[in-house]
Amino acid sequence: MPASPANQPKASWKARFDALIQPYIPEYFPVAWKMGLSISALILIGMTLLAFILLNNQLQRMRDQADSFGNAIATQLAHTAREPLLAEDRFLLKVHINNLVRSDSIAGAALFNREGEPIDQAGVQPPASAPSSAEVRRWGGLEEDAMSTYFAPVRVNDNLAGSVAVTLSDRSITLAQREVRNTLITATLAMGVLAIIASFLISRRLAQPIHNLLAATSAMRKGDLQYRIQERRNDEIGHLIEAYNGMAHGMLEKDQVERVLQRFVSPSVARKMMANLDQVTLGGRDVTATVVFADIVGFTRLSESLAPEAVADMLNVYFDAISAASDFYRGTIDKYMGDCAMIVFGVPEEDSEHLFHGLCCAVMIQRLVTRLNEYRDARGLTTVEFRIGMNSGAMLAGNLGSRERMQYTVVGDTVNLASRLSNMAGAGEIIAASAIMEDPNIGSRVRATEYGAMRVRGRQEPVGTFRVDGVHALSETLMEQRIAQFLAEISAEADRESS
Repeated sequence: MPASPANQPKASWKARFDALIQPYIPEYFPVAWKMGLSISALILIGMTLLAFILLNNQLQRMRDQADSFGNAIATQLAHTAREPLLAEDRFLLKVHINNLVRSDSIAGAALFNREGEPIDQAGVQPPASAPSSAEVRRWGGLEEDAMSTYFAPVRVNDNLAGSVAVTLSDRSITLAQREVRNTLITATLAMGVLAIIASFLISRRLAQPIHNLLAATSAMRKGDLQYRIQERRNDEIGHLIEAYNGMAHGMLEKDQVERVLQRFVSPSVARKMMANLDQVTLGGRDVTATVVFADIVGFTRLSESLAPEAVADMLNVYFDAISAASDFYRGTIDKYMGDCAMIVFGVPEEDSEHLFHGLCCAVMIQRLVTRLNEYRDARGLTTVEFRIGMNSGAMLAGNLGSRERMQYTVVGDTVNLASRLSNMAGAGEIIAASAIMEDPNIGSRVRATEYGAMRVRGRQEPVGTFRVDGVHALSETLMEQRIAQFLAEISAEADRESS
């Protein structure tokens, strides 16, 4: 619906006003300055209005006093001049007028007949003729030359015999007005300056909690969830500070829970769980993914010759290497089963290259274990070798278990076959099902040798297999760089512990 004609000029005026002042408005204007300027403006406007009212009242009172004095002198002169005027005693009239003018407060005096013509006068006189009734005339123009003439009629038995005029200089009133004005202006400016200083100090005090909240939110954006506002107040801002501290504490607890949870499940699964706690239920979905099993060769015999603490330390070192390889190729460690690690690719986060990434991860694990063994052997530490089996295809992914205890994992025939292949591989070998190599997107990117058909427990027909020897040169270059970085971190950590 179009705007009414009455609203169009108003909207247009507002748009023009906004366009006019917009260039002068800064992008950031602190709230303390806004509050300070607002309070200062209110104080200055209030004090200016108060000074204006006081000045007008003072001037009006002074003017009333001057008018009362002028009217009294004019009335007294009219009463004194009545008999000499009737007797036409001009000498006595001149004496009265001259005596009156000698006073410092009277600038002029005059006597007029009934026609308004001057009979006698002394000092300054108004330019116009005398009226027939009592009247006050202001004239002179400039403040220091301003005059006020007070006229009073001379009556005899209600008959007009003439009139008198007494002229007073407004100089004293002007000087008093100027002095009062200067005093009020000085007082207003002094109080205004004090008010501005006080208002800005108060504004800064009132705005400080806002700055604290800004600092707290900035720290939260940077990931510092331990930042707390220490100020305590008993007003709305205090409640806001308490709400922020409570929110930060809750987010810190959630972050800590998520960090701990990521040590037991994949980071992506942990994030999904924490984001939708109500959606953590039993169930799964059909997916196409790749699974890799990395198993230590001869672990049972090795564990019999080592102390439990040494076995745990050794497993942690090698599993740390497997974790680095899986992270580098977007894999998720599904679980550790004693001396075996199960890694999945393509779930829970989708990955169109999950098959190739699984192959690269398997190659990197074997390369990394070989380099890690050289490092440990040089230091007289126990070394192990891994055998790896992998497969790709359809499987079920989701939360499996019971309502009280569940685990995100993948299950299915594809997973079972990968586990069987890892058991049948030799030390340092990577055995993959032949279906993987039939993928047209894989054959040209992987170096593999046909391993032959294997009879796998649980299957009637033999399973065709390949031994994976490597991937194309570019992938291996990136792989070697990550292996070198991992070994450098291991060495640096060992140096820190020894020092």
